[in-house]
Amino acid sequence: MINGQSKKISDKTAGNDELILASEQTTMLTQDSATTAKNAWKVLIVDDEEEIHVVTRLALHDFSFGGRHLEFVSAYSGEQARQVIQENPDTAIILLDVVMETDDAGLEVARFIRQELGNHFVRIILRTGQPGLAPERRVLKVYDINDYRAKTELTQDRLFSVIYTALSSYRDLIALARSRHQLIGLVNEIEQLSHLAARDLQMPLNHVVGAMRKIGARSQDLEAPGLAEEFLEIRDNVYAMQSALNKLVALTSVGRFNESREMVDCNSVVSDVLMNLDSEFESSHANLHCETLPTVFACRRQLVQIFQNLISNAIQFSADSPPEIYINATTHERNWVFSISDTGIGIAPEHHSGLFNLFHRDSGEDGARETGVGLAICEKIVRWHGGKIWLESELGKGSTFYFTIPLAE
Repeated sequence: MINGQSKKISDKTAGNDELILASEQTTMLTQDSATTAKNAWKVLIVDDEEEIHVVTRLALHDFSFGGRHLEFVSAYSGEQARQVIQENPDTAIILLDVVMETDDAGLEVARFIRQELGNHFVRIILRTGQPGLAPERRVLKVYDINDYRAKTELTQDRLFSVIYTALSSYRDLIALARSRHQLIGLVNEIEQLSHLAARDLQMPLNHVVGAMRKIGARSQDLEAPGLAEEFLEIRDNVYAMQSALNKLVALTSVGRFNESREMVDCNSVVSDVLMNLDSEFESSHANLHCETLPTVFACRRQLVQIFQNLISNAIQFSADSPPEIYINATTHERNWVFSISDTGIGIAPEHHSGLFNLFHRDSGEDGARETGVGLAICEKIVRWHGGKIWLESELGKGSTFYFTIPLAE
């Protein structure tokens, strides 16, 4: 039975370069704060001149794309820009000055983003007041810059066009990356299904056919010894085929391309799972310890399924009485990292690699477990959201399943 404290989910849950008067700056910044949506496109302005930041915000204060406004983040040096981009990996556009603390500070920022961070999604638009210091053709090629503009040519209308084009490109790149991620997973599933057909479906069917042939050869003698046992064998194999097919249906029902996403409170998701698994918690007297979880952009139905599968496994394979289960979430780079830990029997290292394959089966000894399709469903759900899932475990010391959900698109 879940104790009161453990079961409760915590509540902690560039226009012209005219000077802008101080009062106008205050008004403009207030409007920015009021109109910045929760899912706004992040635009990082990197320039050592405060006036450029103010003019840019003013020129784009009413800009929207795909129903989302802009959220401006400022950096005034190359060093500060490197720190800010690491703290905001979901930045869509960087308006980057070349000459700041050094003549090539902006170029070094671009190199850092592309080569050291490996971020090839963010659109980098170079803005410079001294084009001669950074020749356009060389810069675009060497530093993977997406656009190159002189500050004097960026009127309000031209800046609007540049931002619109960059956001369209960023959105399409993100969608393409997600589709590629899903396609790789689908190919893997097709390969696994070919093995599945030969093992989990064909073998029981062969048993049925063989048994039926024996019965057919003895149809004149219904009282023949062993006939009842052969019928039982048929029944068991038919049940095995039915179970395998039901699991296939469960797998194909998750991660559909047309499923919608929304902002989902993971604390309420865990509450739903507790209700769904009430009988399991009641019979095992398991205790669930859950930290305050974030709100993520995801498919609610699928989140319920992954939490339910992992928590149910933690109860089933626990070595403690009552089982102790821990749930937590932290941020790392561009993702939320969720962890579900147990104090169970653990899983031997040699079984880790294939654990998320379809119908993965182990010998049942030394911490091995028959996982069926549950973990394969979890892997498909996480992959559909653009994340990853993995395991850390040691025999006799429990297991921790980790999975990631991107912070933003």
